[in-house]
Amino acid sequence: MVSSKLSFVATAVAALAPLASAFDASSRSNLAIYWGQGPNQLRLSHFCQETSLDIINIGFINYFPDMSPGHWPGSNFGNQCDGSVYVTNDGVVTKLLSGCHQIMEDIPICQAAGKKVLLSIGGAYPPDQSILSEDSAVAFATFLWGAFGPVAEGWEGPRPFGDVVVDGFDFDIEHNGGFGYATMANTFRQYFNQVPERKFYLSAAPQCIIPDAQLSDAIFNAAFDFIWIQYYNTAACSAKSFIDTSLGTFNFDAWVTVLKASASKDAKLYVGLPASETAANQGYYLTPDEVESLVSTYMDRYPDTFGGIMLWEATASENNQIDGAPYADHMKDILLHCDPSPPVTSSSAIPSSTPVTTPSPSSSAVPSSTPAVSETPSPSSSAVPSSTPVASSTPVVPGTSASSSPVSSSSAVASSTP
Repeated sequence: MVSSKLSFVATAVAALAPLASAFDASSRSNLAIYWGQGPNQLRLSHFCQETSLDIINIGFINYFPDMSPGHWPGSNFGNQCDGSVYVTNDGVVTKLLSGCHQIMEDIPICQAAGKKVLLSIGGAYPPDQSILSEDSAVAFATFLWGAFGPVAEGWEGPRPFGDVVVDGFDFDIEHNGGFGYATMANTFRQYFNQVPERKFYLSAAPQCIIPDAQLSDAIFNAAFDFIWIQYYNTAACSAKSFIDTSLGTFNFDAWVTVLKASASKDAKLYVGLPASETAANQGYYLTPDEVESLVSTYMDRYPDTFGGIMLWEATASENNQIDGAPYADHMKDILLHCDPSPPVTSSSAIPSSTPVTTPSPSSSAVPSSTPAVSETPSPSSSAVPSSTPVASSTPVVPGTSASSSPVSSSSAVASSTP
């Protein structure tokens, strides 16, 4: 069975190889989208085959270690996992999903098609998400890097997606202030620097209000690559206020000013939009014609900062068919029409699905399965996740685990905001 799955992935990757485009992080016409919380959502591989998408954020790592069993993070990816979770060596049943075989199979297909796949941290539920100490922030980032980053020699902790490696991490923090997220981002960045042969990315999804209560501190004090602002569900600064100024003030200009004075001064700034009328609160959806006017204005005004459009979310786009094409296709057409620079294409520079092996692990920055997060020092230039065993080799399916049934838009996890 395993060999047949690997054969399927290899065949799919090979089929997409001639169609791959080289990802250009500096482009002003990239399209990012969230996936993982759509009702009755299609597999990730379906969206990987859509040429309109450049970046896919998989949501979410939604349980944070300080509030979770075993002090492990937990995850929810809607209907894409079988409900089984990891158990620590101490017998603690965690909330970290272990049976996500479809995602594990599909990420390499995305990457072979030239798309970047980021793992998103946060989401709307549960509302108690927070980081309680700097040490917790370092340990949280270290755990995620060990579990979803390049395979490290000696790492015996969980690998929910097997040897598959994500292309970076997204911060969609919705609750309880911004403490610890700059430390997490800087910890990730230190790990990224240890693997110079592969490019990894950091992104953030603040609300449009300045300052954003959750992410402004992180954006100011850590270097992000992409900032996709949620220009919906906040009347004072929504994208709809660009169309109707009586509703508020669209503040893209102000965000550009904020970025230029921050550690994220080189980040690309994206306009975050709902992909359908039902993907956000009433009144925040923009038609393609309205979006084109907005994009044309701000891409021309800030050609070095404007990065593209972010959509919430993939299933909403898929269900919002306009003239026979999903909303995302129309957004990509608008971006390409407004962007005078040609796209970067390649028939051979295809990201490999083979994981990068990191150097031998050191004894620092060890994610622990003990009931408390240890006082872990910031990772040194050589620190990688420890080989300390933290997971049982046999996941279990508790009655309260995340269900493999579809997540509806009214559920605790899926929400109208990323």
